[in-house]
Formats: sequence, structure tokens, C-alpha cells
Amino acid sequence: MKKIFKALTYLSFILVLIFFSACKDEKTPELKKYTLNGRTQGTYYHIVYFAPSDKWCSKNNWQTSSEIKKGIDRILTTIDNSISLWNPNSNLNKINNNQRNTLDNILLENFMAAEKISKLTDGAFDISLGALIEAHGFAAKERKKLSDAEIDSMMLYVGYDKLRIEDGKLIKQYPQTRIDFNAIAQGYTTDKISQYLIRNNIKQHIVDVGGEVYASEKKPDGQQWRVAIEKPSKDMYAEREYNSFVKLENKSIVTSGNYRKYVEEDGIRLSHTIDPKTGHSVSHNLLSVSVIAENATLADGLATAFMVMGKEKAEEFLKEHPEYDAIFIYSTPEGEIETSHTKNLDKILETAE
Repeated sequence: MKKIFKALTYLSFILVLIFFSACKDEKTPELKKYTLNGRTQGTYYHIVYFAPSDKWCSKNNWQTSSEIKKGIDRILTTIDNSISLWNPNSNLNKINNNQRNTLDNILLENFMAAEKISKLTDGAFDISLGALIEAHGFAAKERKKLSDAEIDSMMLYVGYDKLRIEDGKLIKQYPQTRIDFNAIAQGYTTDKISQYLIRNNIKQHIVDVGGEVYASEKKPDGQQWRVAIEKPSKDMYAEREYNSFVKLENKSIVTSGNYRKYVEEDGIRLSHTIDPKTGHSVSHNLLSVSVIAENATLADGLATAFMVMGKEKAEEFLKEHPEYDAIFIYSTPEGEIETSHTKNLDKILETAE
């Protein structure tokens, strides 16, 4: 009888261990690393996230990796149908062509974000430059050499204050005004993908859409995400090199530069960054700027605005807005390439020797 009792006791102990082990596995599953790569908006996307295994997710009503991929694809398609200039049937192209003025949610969110950045930067960022960007050859249209008179005439229709929203519709003061969201579209896409992952309980991730990056929380090993910053190249065809790295957590970093996007005219490189106040390509010693902010949409817009402002004015802006940080790569009068950054980055910026 004692032997039977001992056997039953031992069996009960084993069953309890199995029960608690199973419960622990159900509640705190081991996280697995997933990587997604693809093409969107004429560029790449690269996503890394940590989540339970597909087997665990299927049992516990979580999204599996294939379902997450489908969800991200839906986001990309929806954004493309709304604000893409390369999609002839996008809502934005229909608004630009004066065929429609009704806003969808994505277009509305981009408009509101753009207006905020325009006001914040005193017009250095402006989405109403679409016609000039096309004419300069930096969009879907072929480039043509513009005279000062032609640029001046097109500037009549430029100005974010010439656009407004009324009763869910986008009203253009001039039908000739064309809107271009490309300076924040990739940052916005990065934010929407990150928000989607968080809604699906995937909080540890990094999203990179064409260089517009958002890093959420820390990696499971407790380390912050490490993001490389590209070194300015001699031309658009040069191999990419990286000599600086930033450690991020719940922040975004976006880099804008003039060393890969330009056109050549009479042997002179013309920057893809157009000054909203002049209509001409910017001309200064700032080669690239990397902006760190709370989200990628804002960082994307500020990076463009800083490339318009130039290094000195951008540094003045950052003194008034210490909530943002930036890394500047610029050329000196002697032709040397130098780097500077805001003081807040001292602890998280690594520069290779």
C-alpha cells in the first residue's frame, strides 16, 4: 500500500511539473527572430521583429509570420493607392489632375503631418512643390532645362498655405498646384508598419523603408537597435559605405542627402532638394543630415527641411527645438568632409575610425 501511495505521489508531482511547464510556455513563449525584405515605393523595405513561433501563435490566436507579411503587404498597397505619384490611379494623382478632391484617411494624415512640419520649419518643408519637382526631373516626368522666368511662373502656385481642407475635401487655391508627399511618404510607411506590429503584440522590432527607420523597444537580449549611417559617396553609383552608428530605442532616424539624388547640367550637379522659397535646387555645403525624432514621418520631413535650410540655419533651429537631434555631414572650404552632431547624441553615436 505504501509503495502504491508513493508511486501515486510521484506521478502527481510529475503531472504538476508538466502542467506548470506548459503554463509557463503558454504565457512566456521563447521569442524567435523574423526578417522581411521586399520592394515598395521605388525602394526597399527591411523589417526585423521578434515574436513567438508560428506554432505557438496558431494555438494562441496570434498572427503568424505569413499573416504578418500579408498585413504589411496590405498596408503598402493601401498607401500606394492613396499617395503614390507613380501609381496613375492613386487618389493623389487624381487630386493633382483635378479629377477629384475627396480625401482618404492616409492622404488626410499625410496632409496634416506635412502642414505641421511646414509651420514648424517656416516653410522650408512644402508639399506644394510637385510641379517644380517634376519639371526639374526628380519625379515621374522627364527633365527639361528651366529658365528663371519659367521657374518664377511656376512659383505662383507654390505654397503650403495655398492648400486647405474643408468638409473632408482638399481645396487648392490654384488648380495648377501639384502635391508631392515623397519627402514624408516613406517615413509615414515606416510608422504605419510599426504601429501594425505593435497592434499585433510585436513590440520588439525595427522597420526600415528606404532608409527611414523606426526602432521599437530593445532587442530580447536587452541591447538597443544599432542603425548605420551612410557615408556620403562620390556619385550615385558608388558602393555604399558606413562609418557611423546610432543606438536607438523607441525613436526614428532618417537621413537625407544630395550625393545620390541629383541631375547633371553643363557639368554641374543639381540637387534633388528644391527650395520652396526660390524654386531652385539648393546650393550649400551640407552633404547629408540624419534626424532623430519620435516618429519617422516627422524625422523624414525635418531631414528634408534641414537640407533646404543648410547646416547653420538647421543648427539654429535645433537650439530652439532640443527635442530633436541631428548628425550633419558637410564639406569645408578646403574640400574636407567633416561631421558634427547635437550633444544629446554623445552617448548613442559610434563613429568608426
